[in-house]
Amino acid sequence: MARVRKLSLLAALVLVLAAATAGAVWFLVFHDPERPLEPGWDAVVVTLAGGGVPGDAPSTRYGVRFSDPFGIAAAADGTLYVADGAGADRIYRITADGRVSVLAGGEEGFEDGPLADARFSTPSGLALDAGGNLYVADTGNDAVRRIDPGGRVSTIASADSGLNGPIGVAVDASGRVIVADTYNDRIVAIEQDGSVTLIAGGNGRGFDDGAYARFDTPCGVAVSADGRIYVADAGNGAVRVVSPDGTVSTLSSFGAGRPVAIAVANDGAVFTADAHGRVMEIAPDGGVRVIAGGARGFGDGAGRDAAFRAPSGIVVTAPGHLVVTDRRNGLVRLVAARSQLEHRRPAPPLRPLFDAEAFDRAPLLWPFAPLEGPFEVTGTLGEPRGGEGSERFHAGLDVQAVEGTPVHIVRDAIVDEPLATSSVGTLNESVRIGAVAYIHLRVGRDARDRAYGDDRFVVAPGEAGEVPSVRLKRGARFVTGDVIGTVNRFYHVHLNVGWPGEELNPLRFRLVQFEDTIPPTIVANGVRVVGEDGVPLTERERKRLVVHGRVRLVVDAWDHVNGNLARRRLGLYRLGFQVLDPAGVPVDAFEDRRETIRFDRQPLESDFARLIYASGSGIPVYGNRSTRFLYAVTSTLRDGIASDGVLDTTLLDPGDYTLRILAADIAGNETVRDLPVTIRRVAVE
Repeated sequence: MARVRKLSLLAALVLVLAAATAGAVWFLVFHDPERPLEPGWDAVVVTLAGGGVPGDAPSTRYGVRFSDPFGIAAAADGTLYVADGAGADRIYRITADGRVSVLAGGEEGFEDGPLADARFSTPSGLALDAGGNLYVADTGNDAVRRIDPGGRVSTIASADSGLNGPIGVAVDASGRVIVADTYNDRIVAIEQDGSVTLIAGGNGRGFDDGAYARFDTPCGVAVSADGRIYVADAGNGAVRVVSPDGTVSTLSSFGAGRPVAIAVANDGAVFTADAHGRVMEIAPDGGVRVIAGGARGFGDGAGRDAAFRAPSGIVVTAPGHLVVTDRRNGLVRLVAARSQLEHRRPAPPLRPLFDAEAFDRAPLLWPFAPLEGPFEVTGTLGEPRGGEGSERFHAGLDVQAVEGTPVHIVRDAIVDEPLATSSVGTLNESVRIGAVAYIHLRVGRDARDRAYGDDRFVVAPGEAGEVPSVRLKRGARFVTGDVIGTVNRFYHVHLNVGWPGEELNPLRFRLVQFEDTIPPTIVANGVRVVGEDGVPLTERERKRLVVHGRVRLVVDAWDHVNGNLARRRLGLYRLGFQVLDPAGVPVDAFEDRRETIRFDRQPLESDFARLIYASGSGIPVYGNRSTRFLYAVTSTLRDGIASDGVLDTTLLDPGDYTLRILAADIAGNETVRDLPVTIRRVAVE
């Protein structure tokens, strides 16, 4: 046995060396069946494919650039299949030696036939059967398609069979295709004779177990060896189980989580991909263990230290080996037990980011007619919101309009989220379509909550006079100017541009006819120097403020733009400061004005607001009080990351100086205010 094991490891090493020579190290071959998988195994996350690395051919695993990688399936020979959905409409094949090719599709449409002629519309889930047939949940076409080993695509069920935006597919032991019929909120089977039969759900959107169960936007399905069907019930934030007799139970509920894909290993272990950036294992008793991820972003490495932006598909390839599609990062990732992954080669440096350059190829339009505007801007990115203890940043751009005003889409886009709407019926009701989120509207409804009758929206009447249930289907396509709802009682629409939680400043994208020729205002006597204890320094000598020790600079400033009401105060874009000697010459390290704060993107943590804004900042919701922006300009905010900072006057010789404060708006208008100070040494007792 020892000799066999030694030869096995030697063969694995040969495979590694051969693959490395070819520039394609594939991790799935490294599982050693003689090495047991330990309970509670620790994971390592490695990027397998994607990123479009410059210099790599598109036919290599790091050369390929995915648009919306969603579904994933794995064949016994190590071949992976990836459904690249919104904006790509194709199925990729990645062979075990790392070669990448388009299996089918590439243009939006609905065509069967030879692989080269086939067309899909936002394909999502994938599944393989024992005969090598690949099944595709063709979400935008309301269909399930089959790619047979002979290279032909056929439709096995469609809207004619009652399907409505299916996202998940699986195959059971008898060859039935199990489908998450997502926007019908049900689980169905496509029988071998082509008929579609109900398994569970279909009683309306909801959350009920038992024989008359209800689901809310089920997105993923998987079948265990004993015939049970596991459902990623995204809208309910739960994993549900359908027994062979059709009875539904809840295995686990995640609260704020949103499972969109699910997989079952041969030993019965259940894994989910959660849209909030986590890969989780569900125990038989419903206990949840996060094995990878936890924060949104990108990063390979140790399990919970790794980061995903939108894991959307998951497949088990071997004990302790999961392959996950990370949709928003455009990657295929491996989540593997550390003990099972001795031989690996790191991915090249990757930094997946929102493609701001591509978004900026066309100017940003206004969400009301006429789309060329202009309209009154009432809030900008980075402004302070919330009260003491609940401070946060405003995320995007507010545009004023009266209740009931039709809201138009500002950019051609495809819905890529399975659940694109949120907070329906509240003031914060929103919808995300492509790279833009629209907030404070009645989605798909007029001012009286009546549905538009647009089949891109799934609208169900509310019970007992309640607000209707509204969803937008993954794969729905919109063109600039389409009406998507009406302004609600908040009297403005808020626009976010970019990925959730990482939004960019919308004003950087050339908002049509937005004009700002007015320099910012720094309030008279609006520059304060505060000691580390938080107490403002007030002593004066020869009309100069006396300063000592480590201090913070706080500036009371705001912006005003053309066309706005005179009382409307907006946040600034850039702030900074400089230290000048008595002759007006910048001192060492301050040769250039030190730009400390830039609101180019949404700060990553709400806690950062306490670093950037001093106490007393905020915006009144009601009443006539003015908005105050008290910026702590000695703190820094760059690329969404904030840090506390001070001006250490002990590093300067005692004497007279000038503190010069800079305030600038996004149009480039600047205001400078000087504060004469005297730096004094204070004896330490």
